[in-house]
Amino acid sequence: MQHERPRADPTCKTVAMGRISLLLVAGALVAAACSTNSDDTASPTSPTTNAPTTVAPATIAQPATTDAPATTAAPTTTIDAEAVRTAEQINDYVAEAAAFDQAGADAQFPQGLTFAAGGAPGYSRYVFRETSAGVVPTLVEGPLAEPIRCQDEALPCSYLELKALHDAGTAIPPELGMTSDELTELVSQLDTLAAFADQHRDVNAACAAGFISDRIQTANMGSHFYKPDWINDGFDPARPEILLYARADDQLPAGPVGQCRDGVWTGEPMKLVGTSFVIPPSVIGVEHPETFAGPLDNWHIHYNLCRGRTTGRDSFGPRSECEAAGGSYSEALGWMLHAWVDPLHDNQLGVFSMWNSTIAPALDASAIRDQREVRGTDFPAGAEQSLITDFIYSGDLEVGVGQPLFFNNVDAVPHTVTAGTPSDPDLDEFDSGLLNPGSNYSLTFDEPGVYSLFCTLHPDMVANVTVD
Repeated sequence: MQHERPRADPTCKTVAMGRISLLLVAGALVAAACSTNSDDTASPTSPTTNAPTTVAPATIAQPATTDAPATTAAPTTTIDAEAVRTAEQINDYVAEAAAFDQAGADAQFPQGLTFAAGGAPGYSRYVFRETSAGVVPTLVEGPLAEPIRCQDEALPCSYLELKALHDAGTAIPPELGMTSDELTELVSQLDTLAAFADQHRDVNAACAAGFISDRIQTANMGSHFYKPDWINDGFDPARPEILLYARADDQLPAGPVGQCRDGVWTGEPMKLVGTSFVIPPSVIGVEHPETFAGPLDNWHIHYNLCRGRTTGRDSFGPRSECEAAGGSYSEALGWMLHAWVDPLHDNQLGVFSMWNSTIAPALDASAIRDQREVRGTDFPAGAEQSLITDFIYSGDLEVGVGQPLFFNNVDAVPHTVTAGTPSDPDLDEFDSGLLNPGSNYSLTFDEPGVYSLFCTLHPDMVANVTVD
C-alpha cells in the first residue's frame, strides 16, 4: 500500500483573507479587495457556536499500566508500545485540530493555509482552482455548520415536491431538517417568487423592467439577467435581483448571448428557467444569510472570478489576464443563490441547487456532480476522486489494485483518512495525518479487498473502500 502525505502544508504562508468588504460598483458587481491592514483585519477565531466541532468527542485514553504482584522487587510496568503510539498519535491530531483557526465568518476562508486544488461547485463548502498564479480559492458555499444540500433525487427537494409535501400534510423527511411551520413559510415564499417569475416569462418583459443580460449562458444554469437598482435593497422573495433565461432551442451557445436594447431583447429567442439572488455582504453581513425559511438555502460567494462577456464564458485567474482578455474581474462576488421555481424546469437536485439538469445540456441529475469536480496537476493519472465534504467521504470508493484514490478535504474543518475504525484504529496501515481545508491525500492499494477508514476527529465519519 502506498500513500502520500497532504499536498497543502498548513505551516505555509498566510492567505490574506481577513475581514472582507464587498462593494458593488455601477451595477457591475465588482468587489473590493480583502483588507490586509492589521487594524481592519478580523482576527482568526474559533468556529461560531453552531459550527461543527473540530475535535473528537473525547480524548482517547492511554492504555492502563499493569503492576507486577507485590514482592520485594520493585514494581514493573507492562505497556503495549504500539497501542500507546496509536493512541498518542490520535490525541496529537485532536490537539492540533483544537488549535485550528477557522475564519470567524461564513464568507471567509480558513486563516494561515496554502491550498491545493479540489472541490466541486454546488457540492462542497470550498472550491480551490489551479491558475497561472497558483491555487486560489474560488468559492465558499453554505454556513459553517453542516449544510443541508437536499440534492438527493429520492427526497422531496424541488419546488413542486415541497409544495406537494406541504399540501399533503404528511411527515417531513428528517433529512430536510425543517419543521412544518418552516415548510409552510418556505412554500409561501417560493410561491411569491414563482408569481414574479411568471410575470417575466417573456424575456422582453425582463428587458422592459430594466433587467440587464450578463451575456453568459452557463451549462446547466442559464444566463443571468440583473436588476442593478435592486441589488442593495436586501432580501425580498417578491423582488429577485436576477432572472435566469436560456436559449429556447435548448442549445448551449458557443459565444455570448444577446442583450437588452431600449427595453427589447436583441438576441436569439430565450425562455425563463429560474430566478436568483445577489446581495452584497455590506448589505446583509458576512454571516450566512438568514432569508428563506428552513436550512435548504445554501448561499455562496465567488472569488477570483473573471466574467467573460465577450466570450460568453466565466473563468478564474489573475486580474491582469482577465482584463487583458476583455473580461470583468471580481475578487469576490455575492452572496448569491439560485431558486428554481419555474414549474417547467422543476429541479430534482433541489430548489436551491447551483445546477439544474433540465437546462442545456440536459442530462441525468446524478451525472452533474462528476462533471463539476475540480482537479489540479497533482491529481494522479487515472485516480478515483473522493471529496471530503459535509462530514462524508463522498464519491465512488471502489478502485482497482494500484489505482490511486485521491481525497480532497473541502469541508470547513480538518479531517483525517485513517485505516481501521474508531474502536480499532490501524494508523500503521495508512494515515493521512491532519488534513486541513484545501489539503489533498493520495492512497493506493496493492491487494484486493475491503478496507475500512475513518476520521480520527469525527468518529461518525466512516467508510469502506472496495479494491478489486
